[in-house]
Amino acid sequence: MAGDSAGRTTVEPDELLTLVAHVSEALNRSSYPVPLTNAVIHDICRAYHGAIETEVFATYIIAIDKKTGQVTAANTGAMYRFDQIADTEALVDRLRVGDVPIPEALAGLAAIADSPAPVNFWLRLLGYLMMALGFAFCFQMSFAASLAAVTVSLPIAAISMWSSIKGTLAALMPVLLTFLAALAITLWAVHGGLEDSARLAVIPVVTLIPGAALATSLIELTSGDMIAGATRLISALVVLASMAFGLALAIDIVGISSSQLQDLPTDKAPAWVLLLAAPTFGIGSFLYFSTPKRLWGWAIAFIIATFWLNRLLELWMLPAFAGGLALGVALLTAWAINAHTRSRPSSLVMFMPTFWLMVPGSMGFVAVSGAITSDRALGDLGTNAALSLLSMAICMMIAAVLAPLVTRRPHALDRSVLLTAARTHLRHRDRD
Repeated sequence: MAGDSAGRTTVEPDELLTLVAHVSEALNRSSYPVPLTNAVIHDICRAYHGAIETEVFATYIIAIDKKTGQVTAANTGAMYRFDQIADTEALVDRLRVGDVPIPEALAGLAAIADSPAPVNFWLRLLGYLMMALGFAFCFQMSFAASLAAVTVSLPIAAISMWSSIKGTLAALMPVLLTFLAALAITLWAVHGGLEDSARLAVIPVVTLIPGAALATSLIELTSGDMIAGATRLISALVVLASMAFGLALAIDIVGISSSQLQDLPTDKAPAWVLLLAAPTFGIGSFLYFSTPKRLWGWAIAFIIATFWLNRLLELWMLPAFAGGLALGVALLTAWAINAHTRSRPSSLVMFMPTFWLMVPGSMGFVAVSGAITSDRALGDLGTNAALSLLSMAICMMIAAVLAPLVTRRPHALDRSVLLTAARTHLRHRDRD
């Protein structure tokens, strides 16, 4: 193993420092919360005999070598696709046991960051439309509303996948795309009679809503990582508020009436469409985010099981609590499968589509939009949205605390323990 060679040969301090910074950046782009990132860095430093600490923020990472005093920083780029997350986790698993030379690991991380999407443009476009349709099924929207969601999602998806968008323009894309989607939906509502236009306007831009960042920031805040959690929370809230502003601006320009912005009950379509909601959204997310085919089975099972667990729990508790508990169970199960399955499927790739299907971000988005437009019915959704986010964050924190109990292999012994036992046996044999 390379871990053994790492113990016998000298690892350059600046080389290890660079590796830690790039690993932290890759995990940050994979939506890892700081406590998990720190655990990974601790294992890597132990495997390669280093003493490096990291400070993780929403947009950059600082790594400090405590032995030499050297410091390096790395900027966090765009969030990774699912294929990049899976490849990152596979490489990190090897690094945690010192099973790969550092130059090879650095080259691997660079290749992951620069890798093109393995799914072609048209399939990713189809995936985006399927995600929009899956969300419409979740809300049991009418046929006309579902058609509108898919139709408006078409140009939004094409623009979102335009790789040439960078810099300041890329930062403005959430608000610009939300404005365009809301403008199209509200005009359609005025002239075509669509209902629930505020929620419908969210569906085409749902992948731009920083729901995962909001939940990750709450996990970091509740675990004591105040700086990382606060910076990530502020960054996510700015994106959320700007998107809500784009929605409110479109509503104001079109002059849609308040009665058409109400939060409508989800009974505009037959109940059987709920059977299609999770599979449709899941397959769409696999295509759009380029999920490796080997993980499709695990991920679709997670999405369907969590969706229906949430629906079942809603029979006994508030939807906000049901969503949090269902996600906590899903996250704990994902970690357990990753630890005990020979193929070690990526826990994040299994879990993240499930998280997005719970729609905590979009509900908060609609609530903020209601406050901007002075619509009380929508603004009142803010309490439920905040409760949902807090419930999910707390349940995921509980899952993180329980994770060592479900990820520890019951019959696996540490290699150092085995070596010690072997040496003791040899000493006793020689003595005899």
